[in-house]
Amino acid sequence: MRLKNRFSRLGLAARAMAFVTLALLPLGLIAIWQTDRIIQNQSDTAERALLAITEKAAARERRIIERAIGAAAAMGNTAHSLKDDPAACRSVMASFEQGSALYSFAGFTPASGSAGCHSGQTGAYDDNAQFAEFVAEERLGLYVKRDPENPDASVLVIATPAFEAGRYVGHLRLHVPHASFETTEVFGGDRPLGLITFSDKGEILTSERVLATARDSLPDNVDLQDLIADDPYTFTAVSANEIERTYAFVPLTAGNAYALGTWNTDAALLQGEAGYWRTIILAALMWLGSVLVIFLIMQLLVIRGIKRLRTQVRSFRDTRTIPAGEIVAKGELYDLEVDIVAMAETIVRDEAELEDAVHEKNVLLKEVHHRVKNNLQLINSIINMILRGAKSPETRTVVKRLQDRVMALASVHRTIYQAQSMDRVDASEIVREIVNQGVAIGLPRGSDVDIRCNLSPVSLYPDQAMPLSLLVSEAITNALKYVGGDNAFIAVDLSTTSTDDEDGTSRHTATLRIANTVGDTVDDDEGTGLGSQLLRAFTHQLDGEAVTSNHSGLYSFSTTFNISAFNPEESDFVEKRAEED
Repeated sequence: MRLKNRFSRLGLAARAMAFVTLALLPLGLIAIWQTDRIIQNQSDTAERALLAITEKAAARERRIIERAIGAAAAMGNTAHSLKDDPAACRSVMASFEQGSALYSFAGFTPASGSAGCHSGQTGAYDDNAQFAEFVAEERLGLYVKRDPENPDASVLVIATPAFEAGRYVGHLRLHVPHASFETTEVFGGDRPLGLITFSDKGEILTSERVLATARDSLPDNVDLQDLIADDPYTFTAVSANEIERTYAFVPLTAGNAYALGTWNTDAALLQGEAGYWRTIILAALMWLGSVLVIFLIMQLLVIRGIKRLRTQVRSFRDTRTIPAGEIVAKGELYDLEVDIVAMAETIVRDEAELEDAVHEKNVLLKEVHHRVKNNLQLINSIINMILRGAKSPETRTVVKRLQDRVMALASVHRTIYQAQSMDRVDASEIVREIVNQGVAIGLPRGSDVDIRCNLSPVSLYPDQAMPLSLLVSEAITNALKYVGGDNAFIAVDLSTTSTDDEDGTSRHTATLRIANTVGDTVDDDEGTGLGSQLLRAFTHQLDGEAVTSNHSGLYSFSTTFNISAFNPEESDFVEKRAEED
């Protein structure tokens, strides 16, 4: 869900690029997989080519060694038949050596351990431990032998066992000078960087380089004997001169001689993996190009038009200015912009009609409240006429109290039609006017009663403002009636408080408190008079509770009520439905 929310907050172009990437990902993976298969096939082909070229490069060594082994096997039987005639045996060996330009020595060593016969001088090429090992094992062997007097004149020795009726009779040795192993030209110009042959003992038999430096190009810290296997193969290793090389191993004669070709890792035959990276780079470039194209398309064809529409909508929201000018959008965006302009015109027209209707309603309501106020003032004038003609003090008191209540209602209506908003009035202004009006009428001139008003702004609907004004009028009348004592005063407080209920909703309440000092004689039977009944009735209309206190010469009346929203009566709905019907 969190990932979905983050994706939804991305821009339209970014989401389109993400979808394109998701669509191209399988194609890219398939391309890489196919490239990997092709490269693997190329690698196998390159390996086979390396082995074939290495085997071709070692073809001369193979022919010489196989030819020497065959010739030694044939000469061995001939030399054994002449073992009783050493002169004839030496003559045959000398004739064989002179008749072949490939060999520099031919000699036979019988199994009996006698001197045998050979074509050269006996002491020129002494037998070594390897030959003794081959004789003891009665098997074919190859090794290198050097002339102490001429170290550069090294030879390859092929020691072949001779058998008669299945019985070992001796070894015939043929010496092949290393000069006979010339570089083999490979068709096409591809050939190993270096080529050596080595025996099953891990001894280098031949090399295209000087034998002393041949090991520099061989794998470092690797025994040649460990490379021997039945089948040809290739591998990569670091050479003794710390250069990474590729090597190709090829058996020449089973169990006797092997060839090892050395190749540079950057050889043309080994560059198949370059295609792998080319494919990845190509796929990345294709993805980048596709994403760029999608980005440009979204910017040019979609986002630019959407930004233009957003600017127009925001401008209309802030300034109510209808988009003007020629519509430059195309396709669906053109239709959308046409609809937005038409919608803006409709909204402006409807708002103008609504403002006219509201203004007309406010004018009518103000007129109604103004006329009600005038009517109440007319009633007040009539009451004044009655009051001037009244003779009885009780009658004058009753009429005077009635006049105060009428003037309290008139104050509410005057405040409503003078207010900018017709739905709410400031109760503090109404309370202040009623208090000032009551004080002006109820206290004689020069009175030393201190009037203290502490009124906080309280916004009320007319349904609460009416009973509150009548409540204040009655309470002020009572306070003016009973105020007295030393340092006499009347205090009027109106305040608001806010609390949070258990369900988290805020509740606003208003508190009205009117207190006054009292004289020595007070009428205690206040609960039986009309004023007390009216105070309780008006408090009940406000959904409040009247609290009175008379202690230490201070009388107070207070009530706390909730500041409620406008709640029309059911009769209003009945009348409205009747009008609609």
